[in-house]
Amino acid sequence: MAGPSVATVKRLFAVSGNRCAFPGCALPLVDEASGKVTGRVCHIKADSPGGLRYDAGQNEKERHGFANLVLMCPMHHDVIDSDTEKYTMERLLEIKAQHEARFAGGAEPSGAIARQLLLQPAELNVVGDHNVATVTKQSAGDYAIQIGQLNLTLSPEQLRSLPVSANTASPLSAASMGLPRQLRVFLCHASGDKPAVRDLYRRLRSDGIAPWLDEEDLLPGQDWQLEIPKAVRSSDAVIICLSRRAITKAGYVQKEIRYALDVADEQPESTIFLIPLRLEECETPDRLRRWQWVDLFRETGYERLLRALRARAESLGLRRPAWEPEMVLIPAGEFLMGSDPGTDRDADEEEQPQHTIYLPDYYLAKTPVTNAQYAAFVQATGHRQPKHWKGRKPPEGKEDHPVVYVSWHSAVAYCNWLSQVTGKTHRLPSEAEWEKAARGTDGRLWPWGNRWDPHKCNSHEAGPREPTPVGQYSPDGDSPYGCADMAGNVWEWTRSLWGWNFAKPDFGYPYDPGDGREDLKTGDHIARVLRGGAFFNEVGSVRCACRLGYSPNHRSRDFGFRVVAAPVPP
Repeated sequence: MAGPSVATVKRLFAVSGNRCAFPGCALPLVDEASGKVTGRVCHIKADSPGGLRYDAGQNEKERHGFANLVLMCPMHHDVIDSDTEKYTMERLLEIKAQHEARFAGGAEPSGAIARQLLLQPAELNVVGDHNVATVTKQSAGDYAIQIGQLNLTLSPEQLRSLPVSANTASPLSAASMGLPRQLRVFLCHASGDKPAVRDLYRRLRSDGIAPWLDEEDLLPGQDWQLEIPKAVRSSDAVIICLSRRAITKAGYVQKEIRYALDVADEQPESTIFLIPLRLEECETPDRLRRWQWVDLFRETGYERLLRALRARAESLGLRRPAWEPEMVLIPAGEFLMGSDPGTDRDADEEEQPQHTIYLPDYYLAKTPVTNAQYAAFVQATGHRQPKHWKGRKPPEGKEDHPVVYVSWHSAVAYCNWLSQVTGKTHRLPSEAEWEKAARGTDGRLWPWGNRWDPHKCNSHEAGPREPTPVGQYSPDGDSPYGCADMAGNVWEWTRSLWGWNFAKPDFGYPYDPGDGREDLKTGDHIARVLRGGAFFNEVGSVRCACRLGYSPNHRSRDFGFRVVAAPVPP
C-alpha cells in the first residue's frame, strides 16, 4: 500500500469542514472558486522512519488509515513536521478529534461535503462519523444528495453557497495565522542592571519579540544553572547588556557570556546572533569587539537594535505575514495639537486652542487596514463582512484598497483579534496619537507641510472620487514619520469620544486623556471621532487637525481605520 486510498481521502475531506485542522486556521483545503486542492495529508504517526512520532510497530494499513491521518494546509503541515517535540502523537490526535467533532455528524450535508462533491465527475459515497451521503451528479448538472431519509437536489451554485460551519472560531495564535513563532532572544546582563533590562524586556515584547529574562522565565524550583545554558542555546539571538558594572563584575554573567560565545562560534558566517548592547558609556570587552555593538542610551539605539533583530528574523523565515499591518515608530516627545486661526484659515472652533502635549513612544500602522488584511480577520472569526463583499472576500482587484463599511465596533473587534494572533497590544489610536503621526511636532497643516498640493493625496480636488490603493501617494504625501494616506482616501476611526451633540463636541480642547474621552465602555449614543478626511472631501477637511464625530454603529463607503501598537493610554 503506497499511501492512503481514494476512499480514505474522500472521508477525510467529508469531515474537514474544508478547513485546515490546525487550531484557529481558516485556510481552505479546496479553493472554492477554482476547485484546486491545496490541502495536504498529514500522518499523526510519522510516515518515515526516525523522529519522535514514528511507530515501527505500525503496519502499512494502519499508517495510511483514516485514524492516523488529518488534513492541513501546506504551511501547518510543515509546522507540525518541524516541531515534533511540541506536536506529539497525542497532541495531533487531540487536534484531529476536536476538528472532526466540529464538522462531522450533522443531519444535513455540510459545506465541506458539498465542496468536495464539486470535484467529482459522477457518483460517490462520502462517509461521515455516523452516516453516509450518497451523491449523484445528474444529467442536468444538478446534484442529488441522500443522507439517510434526507433527499436534496442542489445546483452547483447552491452547493457553492452552502456555508461552512459557523463554529470555526477558536483560540488563535501567530502560528495558526502564518507566523510559526516569534524570534527568541536571550538577555544576558548583570543583576545590577536589572531595571534597565526589565524596560528592554517590555519594549521587545511589545514589538513582537520573545525575550528570555531569568526573573520572568525561570520557574520556581528549576535549576537555573541548567536552564540558563539551555535558554542560550535555544535562542535565535543573544543580547549582551554591557555597563561599567557588568564588565568589571565577576560572577555568573561572565559564564553566560562564555556560553553565548560558544554558541556564536557554531553559527554560519555573517549570522546576526550575538549583539553587544551598551546601556551606558563603557568599554567593550576585547572578546566581544569582533561584533558591532549598539548604544541603547543613544536616541536611535533601540531602532538600530530592532533592525538587527528583524534582519535575524528575516534570515530565519520569520517574516511579518501579509495580513499583519506594517508599523511605524512615533517617538516620544511633545507636539502641537489643534489649529491656530492665525496661521490656518480653515481652523474650526472644535480644533482650538492649539496646544502642546506629550506622548510616549508608540507605533502606528503605516497605512489604513486594507481589504486583504481585514479579510484575514473576517475569515478567521466569522465576523460580519462589509456589505459590498461576497463570500467573505473583498471585490476582486481591490485587495490593497482600504477596507470601508466598517463600524467603530468592527474596528475594535479587529484590533482585539490582531492582538490575539500576534501577541502584541493593538488598538485604535487616540485622537492625539493619530494627529501626531499625521503632522509631526511642528503643527503643519497637511502631512507633507503647510503648502496645499492636491496631487499628494486622494481628495475632491484631484482624486478619482473613490478610494485608491493604500500608499498610492507615497512618499510625497507621507507624514514626517512615513505614515501614508493621513490626508484623504478614507476617514479613520479613533478610540476617542466626540460627545452627545453631533454638531459640537462635548470633549473639546485642550486634549485631556483623563477626562473620560478615552472610555471604551460608553453607550452607542455617544459619537466617536474620525480623522483624516476622505476621497470626496475638499482641502479643509483633509487637514491634520480636522475632526469629525459619528455614531460608532455607522458604516459608510468612506469610513475605515488604522491601528496602533502601544499600551492602553492612562
